[in-house]
Amino acid sequence: MNRNEFNSLEEHRLGDVCFAPLIQAFKEARMRGEEESRFYDGLTHGQQLLFMYRVYYDHVHHSPEELFWWSAYFLAQQPKWMALKGSLRFFGEEEASVLLESIEFYLKAKGYPSSLEGFKVSRTDMEEDTELLNSFSAFYEKFLQCDEVIHHKSAQYIHTHPEEFVQFV
Repeated sequence: MNRNEFNSLEEHRLGDVCFAPLIQAFKEARMRGEEESRFYDGLTHGQQLLFMYRVYYDHVHHSPEELFWWSAYFLAQQPKWMALKGSLRFFGEEEASVLLESIEFYLKAKGYPSSLEGFKVSRTDMEEDTELLNSFSAFYEKFLQCDEVIHHKSAQYIHTHPEEFVQFV
């Protein structure tokens, strides 16, 4: 990519352009049977932050049900959950961190698993539990509000640390 093209990208597009090769490399590593942690550890600090947030975002931004399921799934994998929390603390503002803490507290209080062993969480859980539906509908609205700040701050970081994300030609 040349510097002019890089500088002309709008914030959401910049995140997409920098995330696309990461997710492609991740999928290729998984197909080769590599450990996810090995792939993740090979990323730069900025790439790690962007990768964790975007993997989460790309799944949860669709609906409260997706936010619920993917949050429970990440929480059941403590290293991923901790990395996600770090990403939101770095790119977000206090509201984003508080939101994730609230989701974590709520899921733990409801007895959702803290490991993948016995993980039987279903998106349809929300159909049977109106409290769960109402809570995650509220979490989802808050997530959408926080998302703009996170995209903005991640784009700022990418602009000030391009060497972590792109090679200029």
